[in-house]
Amino acid sequence: MIQVEGQSNESIVLDGEWFEKLRGGQSKSRIPASSFVGVELTEIERRKKLFGGEKETLVQATFQFDGGPFVGFITGAEHREKVEQIVAGLEAARDS
Repeated sequence: MIQVEGQSNESIVLDGEWFEKLRGGQSKSRIPASSFVGVELTEIERRKKLFGGEKETLVQATFQFDGGPFVGFITGAEHREKVEQIVAGLEAARDS
């Protein structure tokens, strides 16, 4: 099982044959990993406070599934490696 914590109290989980998005610990999407089509990963930079000078880098992922929903997810750049592990697991499930 691979889990990544994100912004807005959300997380994504790849658990065996299932990909799931959670918000506040409650399931919002549960999709078979084998239906994975692709993902778009984008790094974005934003200010931590409206008028502050300090910035943070985030990773935005948009997952696409066959005949199913798009799943959007934003997390800190320090979690990019785990997001890439989930993508690799989804690709393996799709290709098997």
